[in-house]
Amino acid sequence: MKGKTSGVSAGQRQVMQYLRAGNWVMVSKLPNPVGERMFDRILQNGWIERRGAGPRLEIKITPAGLAALQAPV
Repeated sequence: MKGKTSGVSAGQRQVMQYLRAGNWVMVSKLPNPVGERMFDRILQNGWIERRGAGPRLEIKITPAGLAALQAPV
């Protein structure tokens, strides 16, 4: 697929790089907005965990997400 590297798109990689410290981060505090479709794909791949809902929704990178992020480009 065009724009894909190691199964992680550039947008997904950018979100996961912001999360790489491993802390819970409010989605509303991310430097770039995350679309619902991208969020769902990252979640379905098991690269992030979520807790909360609405404006209090928080996400955190998983070990699988770190592995995907560190995979060779």
